[in-house]
This record gives sequence, C-alpha cells and structure tokens, in this order.
Amino acid sequence: MIRRIRPGHWLALDRLAAIGYAFVAFLLLADEVGGPERFAVVPLGVIASALPIALRRQRPVVAFGIALAGLVAAELVERRTIILGMLSVAYVLYAVAVLCRPPTAFLTLGMALAAAVATGIPGFPRIGGAPVISVLLFTTVWTVGYAVGMHRRHLGELLRNQARLAKQSVTDERMRIARELHDVIAHGMSVVTVQAGFGALVIDDRPQEARAALTAIETTGRQSLAEMRRLLGVLREEDRSEGPDLAPVPGLADLDRLLEQIAGAGVRVELTTTGPPRALLPGIDLSAYRIVQEALTNVVKHAATGSARVTLRYGPDELSIEVADDGLGCQRADGPSPGHGLVGMRERAHLYGGAFHAAGLPEGGFRVTATLPIPSTEHPA
Repeated sequence: MIRRIRPGHWLALDRLAAIGYAFVAFLLLADEVGGPERFAVVPLGVIASALPIALRRQRPVVAFGIALAGLVAAELVERRTIILGMLSVAYVLYAVAVLCRPPTAFLTLGMALAAAVATGIPGFPRIGGAPVISVLLFTTVWTVGYAVGMHRRHLGELLRNQARLAKQSVTDERMRIARELHDVIAHGMSVVTVQAGFGALVIDDRPQEARAALTAIETTGRQSLAEMRRLLGVLREEDRSEGPDLAPVPGLADLDRLLEQIAGAGVRVELTTTGPPRALLPGIDLSAYRIVQEALTNVVKHAATGSARVTLRYGPDELSIEVADDGLGCQRADGPSPGHGLVGMRERAHLYGGAFHAAGLPEGGFRVTATLPIPSTEHPA
C-alpha cells in the first residue's frame, strides 16, 4: 500500500506534518519564552522546527542545515525546547540518509553527532543525559535511513541493468529477424525471378515447361509467405492465447526441399554428407540451414552456372559446411562492401563461435565454408 502513494502525496503529508509540528512548537515556545524576546524567539523557533520537515524531500541538505541550527539555538534558549530540535533533526536526518549520496549522508551524520556532543559542554543548558539520548537517536535514525537508501539504490541499479539487458535483447532479436527476413525474401525472390524469366522465354514454344515454371513460382511463393508469416507472428503484440499458426523453424532436415527449389531455378545441386549426422541444437540447425540457403541463393543470382556442390561434414565436435560452384566467381567476401548475404552468413557462424570464409577459387568459381561447433552434450541421431 505504501508503494501506491504517489510522490505528490508524500509531499502533501510532509506539509501537513510540518503544520502540525509548527502548532506544537508554537504552544511549547509560547509557554516557555516570556518577556519582549518572545516576539522574536517564538516565530524563529517555529520556523526552525517546522520548515525542515516541509523541505526534507525536495531540499534535504538545506533542511538539515536549518534543523541543525534550530537544535543549537534551542539548546541555548530554553531547556524544554530541546526536544523540538532533536526530533526535527532526526526526522530530516533520515531523509538525508535515504536520498543523498553516501559521502553527504556520512557528513551530515558527523555534523549531527558533533552538535549533540558539543552542546553537552558547560554553558549549554541540558536535561540529564540528553547528549547521550541525541547520539543514540541520531545514530539509529540515520542507520535505518541509510539501509533503506542503499536498498533503493541497489534495486534501482538492478532495474536499470534489467532495462539495458532487455533493450539489448530486443536489438538482438530485431537483428535476428532482419537476417531471417533477408534470407527468406532473397531466396524466394531469386527463385521466382529466375523461373519467371525462364517461363517468359518458353511460354510460346514449350508451354508445358512454362507451366512447370509457374508451378515452381507458386510453390516458392507460398513457402516464402509461410516463413514470413512465422517471423512476423513473433512481432505481433496482440494476445496469442489461441496460438498463431506459425510454420516450423527450418533446419538441415529440410535441405531436400530447398535443393528442389534451387533445381527449379536452373541449378542442380549435389549434396554430400560425411560422418554420422548429429542432432543439432535448434539455433545451430537453423543457422546451418540459412547458410546453405543463402550460399545457394547467391549461386542462382551471381554465378551464372547450372551446378553447385554442398558438402556437410559431421565431426566429433563441429559441423563443416561447404558450398561451391564453378561459375563466374566474381563475388568476394573480402571486398570493400560485401553483400548483406555474406555478412549475415558470417554473423550466423560467429554467433555460435564458429568460423566463416568465402572467396573465389583460382580455377574459377566461388566457395563458401563455415564451421559451427557442436556441443559435447549432443549425441548422434
């Protein structure tokens, strides 16, 4: 219930407490102080006692200075008014310990204790063991306030760290989704473009082949839309209590379907697998699939060749991927401005601590190699 009280309400409560304290101080001072000096002492005593309470949240250090000055003045004026200064200083000292930085909090504690001890020397009218009572009161109140302040600062730091981590997670997720969308769109549009161009060439002379090209365009388009729907469904903020109809995340098990699409685009792909296949973690499996997909998409777009080779090597603790062709070999990964596809493949490999290399071959063609580590907890399929 305390957390539901707004800061403005706390300020209003401080104002009411200050008014109540001022009324009590007025009654006590008016009863104690007599003679002509009462017209100066009573107003100043009321202000010195009540004003710090009203200012303790907005100006804690200023409020502490006023309260401390009021305490010293009360010691010098009247014995029965000591309690006014003590309570006012203690009330404000708690706020200083909670709201101010540790150096300021320790400094104010030292000043309060020094004032409490110094006013006990001869010449200061005191009631019995008042200095001891002041020291115990100020120390206890300050300790409680400092503990509360440390807890609040620690909690605030935790919340700020969580906010930074959440922001970084959102950024990472956006980058991942951007890579996914790039892979889906680049692959799908490349196949569609090639098939559309081929269909336009043969539609008059070979209508059956043109019809097959249109079928391949339809199939590729539907699959690309399904994957895009899956990715965009992650970004939807509305209630998913019924669960979105999302396509499963692709992996190396879907390579046969991918190779059929690439073959439909005019590039025959030879797939070779060495070593016992391993059951990969979903993230590594997806990254491996996307690397192969993007590499073959680049073959369709840039290599101007009708064949390519994909080699998967399952080692004891890593998966090696190689995609090579005998095409033009004009696209290089170490150029001044590599394409988004190569950058995405490199990021996917480095994300899991792997390696990536792409370059033209001396005899012609282009080769992409990537290595993804396989954690030892995985087991052969």
